[in-house]
Amino acid sequence: MDSKQKMAVVGSGLMAAGVGLGIVGAALIVPAVFDWAVKLVDKGADEISNKVESASRTIGSAAGNLHRSFNAARKAGVEELKRGAV
Repeated sequence: MDSKQKMAVVGSGLMAAGVGLGIVGAALIVPAVFDWAVKLVDKGADEISNKVESASRTIGSAAGNLHRSFNAARKAGVEELKRGAV
């Protein structure tokens, strides 16, 4: 076997080794990237749920204040009607 053929065989072997290492590297990286993406989505969902909960509390508080204000206005209006009717 002359040296050109030997170099071709060695080069082919090195290319096959490189492809094999690339496949092994991808197999090791894919689960890590998937885990990172799941954590990122979970963190985003937690933040969104916290913001929605905060907005819900704010709206509930405002609705409660408005309800009390309308009840007070209704009572005052009823008292005014009673005084005016007598």
